Amino acid sequence: MDEFPSTYDPEGIEQQCYDYWLKHGLFTPDARSKKPPYTIMIPLPNVTGRLTLGHALNNSIQDILIRYKRLTGYETLWMMGMDHAGIATQVVVEGRLLEQNMKKEDLGREKFVQEVWKWKEQHANIIRTQLKRMGFALDWSREQFTLSDDYSKKVIKVFVALYKKGWIYRGEYIVNWCPRCLSALSDEQVETEETAGWLYYIKYPLTGLDTFITIATTRPETMLGDTAVCVHPDDQRYQKYIGSSVHLPIMDREIPIIADEYVDPEFGTGALKVTPSHDQFDFSLAKKHGLEFINIMNPDATLNENTKTYNTMDRYAARERVIKELQDLGLLDKTEKYRLPLATCERCHTPIEPRVSRQWFVKMKELSEPALRTVAEGAVKLHPGRWTNLYNHWLENVRDWCISRQLWWGHRIPVYYCTKCYDPDDPGSKKGIVVSARKPQKCRWCGGTKIVQDPDVLDTWFSSWLWPFATLGWPNKSRDFKHFYPTQTLVTGWDIIYLWVARMIMAGFEFTGKKPFSDVLFHPMIRDEKGRKMSKSLGNSPDPMDLIDRYGADALRLGIQLITPREQDVLFSEKSLDVGRKFCNKLWNASRLIRMNHSGEEPVLPSLLSSYDIWILGELNTVLLSIQDYFEKFELNAIARCLYDFVWHTFCDWYLEIIKIVPARNVPTYVLKQLLIILHPFIPFITEEIYQRFEFSSNSIFNETWPEPVERASQTTPVSLIKRLIEEIRNVRGLFNIHPKERLNAFLVTSPSIKKDVEDAGDVLKTLAGLGAIDFSRPSGHVASIILPSCECYLHLSGIDLEKEKQRLTKEIDALSGRIEEIKYRLNNPKYIQKAGEEVKLREQHRLDGFIKKKEGIERAIEKL
Repeated sequence: MDEFPSTYDPEGIEQQCYDYWLKHGLFTPDARSKKPPYTIMIPLPNVTGRLTLGHALNNSIQDILIRYKRLTGYETLWMMGMDHAGIATQVVVEGRLLEQNMKKEDLGREKFVQEVWKWKEQHANIIRTQLKRMGFALDWSREQFTLSDDYSKKVIKVFVALYKKGWIYRGEYIVNWCPRCLSALSDEQVETEETAGWLYYIKYPLTGLDTFITIATTRPETMLGDTAVCVHPDDQRYQKYIGSSVHLPIMDREIPIIADEYVDPEFGTGALKVTPSHDQFDFSLAKKHGLEFINIMNPDATLNENTKTYNTMDRYAARERVIKELQDLGLLDKTEKYRLPLATCERCHTPIEPRVSRQWFVKMKELSEPALRTVAEGAVKLHPGRWTNLYNHWLENVRDWCISRQLWWGHRIPVYYCTKCYDPDDPGSKKGIVVSARKPQKCRWCGGTKIVQDPDVLDTWFSSWLWPFATLGWPNKSRDFKHFYPTQTLVTGWDIIYLWVARMIMAGFEFTGKKPFSDVLFHPMIRDEKGRKMSKSLGNSPDPMDLIDRYGADALRLGIQLITPREQDVLFSEKSLDVGRKFCNKLWNASRLIRMNHSGEEPVLPSLLSSYDIWILGELNTVLLSIQDYFEKFELNAIARCLYDFVWHTFCDWYLEIIKIVPARNVPTYVLKQLLIILHPFIPFITEEIYQRFEFSSNSIFNETWPEPVERASQTTPVSLIKRLIEEIRNVRGLFNIHPKERLNAFLVTSPSIKKDVEDAGDVLKTLAGLGAIDFSRPSGHVASIILPSCECYLHLSGIDLEKEKQRLTKEIDALSGRIEEIKYRLNNPKYIQKAGEEVKLREQHRLDGFIKKKEGIERAIEKL
C-alpha cells in the first residue's frame, strides 16, 4: 500500500472503506453458519426526513455491539428497515401540497398515496446515504419496509387472527382526536406540556330555587354539551341537591345532579360539570350513570348543529363568546389564572380534542400478561434496570389499544361492509361485516356483491410491533427465522417503552411463542449544553452529516460515546467531537511511527521480552478484561473512556516514547494490531484504513478475532515505579518552573533490588525526566523530596524555595492523612468487614501500609528541609 500520509483525512478514506465492506459482503450474514447468532433489529427510522443526533447515538451503540460480537465469533445480523410512519409522513406530504395551494382531497386517495410513495423513495435514499456515512454495519440485502407488499400481508394476517380470537373489536369510545390530522391518536402519540390558562367559575341555576351551584372549568365552551353536574356523595355542601337538577345556561336544558366518589371535593368548588362526549373521565362517569352523550364538535374542532347559534364556530372563538354570554347573564362568577396540561398531537402539535368516535381496538389485558411475566422472571432484561418499574406500571394499568386511524397512508384495515345489509347505525351488529385478508366477492349474509372496504388505516405501531419476526420470514419457518430469531439485543430510547418495546414483547409471545429479544438497552436523550431539548426552532440541533463533513464519522461516533453517561441525558457539545478528531489523529500518528519500523510480516511476540514490553502487554491485558466486563453490562461510555486513556496516555505518551530510547521488536506492532481490533467497533473507518496499510493477515479488520490476554504479561515489572518516578520528577520541575533543557541531579535511597531496576532504566529516566547524574546516596544541601513507598528521591536544586517545598510536602501529608483515615474507618467498620471479601480486605490493608510508609518518608523530608 502507499506510504502513510502525514495527516489523517477522513473525507478521503471513509467512503472507500464502506464501499470495500459492501463489495466483500461483510455485513451479510449466512443463516447456515455454525457460529452462534447475534441479531439486532434497528429501531425503524421514519421516512419523514433526515436523521438526527439521536439517531446517530442510537445506531452507533448498535453498530458497536454488532462489530464487537462479530469480532468475538458470532454470526451477526443487524436488520435494516424503515417505517412508513403513517400520520407523520402524511402530515409532511400534506404540508408540501399546501405549499402548492392543494389539499389531498384535490388529488383523491389513490393519487395522494402515489405522491407519498414518491416522497418515501426520495427520503429512503437520503436515510440510506446517511446511515452509510456513519459506517453502520447494516445488512442491506435484507432491508425491509413496513408498507411493502410482503410485510403488509403479515400485518393483515395478524389483524384477522386477533379478530377471530375476539381480541379485536369495534366500539364507540372517547379517543384523542387531532383536528388537524382528522384522526384518532393513541395516548402515546399525544404530547402534554404545562401551559398558562384560566379557571372559569360558572353559576348553574338550581331548578325551582333561587340559588346556584358553581362549577370550575378550564374549557367553558364544552358546557354546551353538558349532561349532568356531579358532586361527591359525602360533600355536605351539596348532599341536599343530589337527585335534583340544574338549568344549563345558554342551552336552556335541564340536567341532573348526580353523586360519585370520583369527584375531588377539594378541587375548584367540589362540583363537576359532566361532558361525556368531550372528556375521558366524564365519558366513564356517563357510562356508569347512564347519562346522555351529546357531541358538540365537528371533526375539525368547529362546533356543530347541537350548539344552536354556535354552529360552525372555531372552538376557541366559541370559548370567548361563551364567556361573554355568561357575563351578560350574570353567571360568570370569577376567573383565576391556572397552570394546566395542554395535550397536543406529537406530529402537527395541534391541541387535541377528546372525542367519542367509532374506532377499532385491541384487547390488551391477555396480551400483556406474558410480557409482564417474562420481565419479572428475568428472561427479558431492561438496562438500566430502573426502567422496569415504568414498564410494569404501564402494563399493569394497560388500556385497550385504539388501532384505527383516519388516514390514507398506511395499512388499510381488512374489514369489508356489504352496502345492502350492513347497518352503520347499529355499532353492535356484525351483520354485513366481513374481516378477511382478501376482499370478498359477495356478502356471506345476504349474497350482495356491492362490498366496500373500511376507509381507515391501522396505527403505525400495529405494523412495527411485529418487526423482530415479520422481517425474518414469519409465518414461515424460514432459515433466517430459525437461525436469527429470537434476536438478542434491542437498543432504543426509553420514550417508546410503551409504544414499541412492550408491544413487541406481547407480539413475540402471541405469534411465535417466544420472547423477541433478551436484552433491552435504553440510551439517554441528547440535549444541548444548557440541558434543553434539541429542536430546529431553537437552532441547537446540528445535522450529523454537517458534523461528519467537519470532523469525520469516527470523531462523531467516539465523541458522542465519550459524553454519553449510562443513566443521564447527554449534554451535547461539539467540543466532544474535537476530542474525537484529536484522538483519531493521535492514533494515526502513532501508527505511522510504528509503520516505519514494521517488518511487513504478521507481528509475533518474540521469545525474549523487555520489562517495558511485559508492562505494556500487562496493561493491555487489564484493558481487555475491563472491556469484557463493561460490554456485558452495556457500559459503552466506560469502554470509550478506558480505550481513550490507554491509547492516548499509556500507549502513546509512555510506551512509544520509551521505545524511542529502548528499541522494541514486533511488540509495538503487535499491541497496535490488538488496539485496532478493540477500537474498531467505536471508530471503524480509521481502524480499517490503518489495518489495511499494515497489510495484516485478514482481508478486513471486520473478519479479525478479538484479542486474548497474553499469559507472559502477568509477571511484575519495575516499569510502574520508573513511570511514577518520572511523573513525580516532572511535577517538581513544573512546580519550580525549571527549564525543560536543564538537567537535574537525582539522589535515590532504596533497596538493592530497586537500585538495580533504576540502573537498568537509567537512559529512560534521564531522557524522560530530564536528569543528569543519578546517585544512590543521601544528598546534602537544599533538595526537593519525592517520597514513594519503595524509594526516596531527592533532586538537587539551585536556589530552591524552602517554604514553597515545605508547603508542597505538607499538602501531600494532608492528602495522605485523609486517605489513611478513610481506609482505617472502612477496616474498622463491622458491616464493611462482613460484606468485603478477603481479597478486598488484604488489598485495602496493603494500600494503608503504603500510605503510612509514604507519609512517614515525607515527614522525614520536611525535617531535613
